[in-house]
Amino acid sequence: METKPDRKTGKRISDRRHELGLTQREIATKSVSYAYVSRIEAGTRSPSWAALLELAEKLDSTALYLATGRDHDCPVCGR
Repeated sequence: METKPDRKTGKRISDRRHELGLTQREIATKSVSYAYVSRIEAGTRSPSWAALLELAEKLDSTALYLATGRDHDCPVCGR
């Protein structure tokens, strides 16, 4: 069974980003623009697993937590 990001993914990303005092530009990468981060946080885009992996690293989190809110070993990133 494949796990997909849920509707609260953007909120978790935003909450974690704010906890760390970071801007959308600061968590952006070469392949995840700040505009894409903005759309994810607004709930208008569902992030790919590749994007979640990059954002999780910037946010000191796991892709699984960002995608689903579950906080245990992530089969995607191994964290």
